[in-house]
Amino acid sequence: MAITTASTAALTLLAGGRRPLRVHSVFPSGVNLRCGDYLVHAGSRRDGGAASLGVTAQDVKLLGRHPAWEWTGEALVADDGSATVGLAATVDRYPTSPPTAPVLSAATPGRLERARAAADGVSWFDTEPGLGLGLPQLRAALSALVQQAPEAAVLVYGIIGLGAGLTPSADDAVVGALCLLSSLGRVPPGFLDDLRVWLRGAGVASTTDVSMSYLRLAVEGAFSAPLNRAVAALTASSTQADLEESVLALCDMGATSGLDTTRGLQIVCELLTRPLRGPEAS
Repeated sequence: MAITTASTAALTLLAGGRRPLRVHSVFPSGVNLRCGDYLVHAGSRRDGGAASLGVTAQDVKLLGRHPAWEWTGEALVADDGSATVGLAATVDRYPTSPPTAPVLSAATPGRLERARAAADGVSWFDTEPGLGLGLPQLRAALSALVQQAPEAAVLVYGIIGLGAGLTPSADDAVVGALCLLSSLGRVPPGFLDDLRVWLRGAGVASTTDVSMSYLRLAVEGAFSAPLNRAVAALTASSTQADLEESVLALCDMGATSGLDTTRGLQIVCELLTRPLRGPEAS
C-alpha cells in the first residue's frame, strides 16, 4: 500500500495536524480525513487536488474501514495499528501555490471562453436559476473584489454556499478567482485576513465542510494542480491548444466543480482586461 502522489499542502497539513485524523466522509473514489480545520482527500482519482493524496482503489477501501488514522511523517497508520498506507519510494510531490503571474491580454477572455465551451457538462451558472440568480451576484462580488471596493468582503460572504453540488458553485468560482488574483498580486490588502476570520467564525455554517476546507486552503494560497495549470496557461504567450488542454482538465474536476471554477476565472479575466465603463463613457 503506498501514496504515490501528494500535494505539498496535504503533507504540510498532515505534519501539523491534530491527532488522530478522523475519517470525515467516504466516497467510491476517495476518503476525506479531518485534519484540524481542513480535510485531506485520499483518492484513486489523481487530479491533483489542493490537499490530496493519490492512492489505489484498494487503499480507498482500506482507509474507509478504519475510523481514525495517525500520520507518522512517512505513513498513515490505522489507530489500532492493523493497517498502513505509506509514501511510495518515489512519491510525486506537486506544488499548490499559485503560478507566476500570467500576462493577460484583451484576447484572454475570448480564448478562455472558447476553451471552456469545448468542455462537456453544464455549470449551475449556465442553468436558469444560475443565470438569473447566481451569475449577477457572482459578477457583483468579483467586480468589487477586482476593484478593491470596501464592500468586496461583504459581497463575497453573501455568495458563499450559493449554487449546487458538494462544493457549491459560487464557492468554486471564488476559489478560481482567488487563484488568478493571487497569481497577479491583485488581492486587496486585508481581504484575505478578513475572509480567514469569517471562515472560522460567522461563515462556518454558510456552506459544506468540504467546500469550507477548499476555501480555507485558497485563503492560505493552496490551489489544485489543474487550477494552477489553467491559470498559468492564461498568459498571452501560451498557444490556444495549451490553454484548451489545461482548461478541459480543470473542467473535468468533479461533477461541475471545474466548470464553476472556470466561470470565476472567466469573470475575473473580463474584469481585468475589459474594465467596466462608467455612465459618462457610455
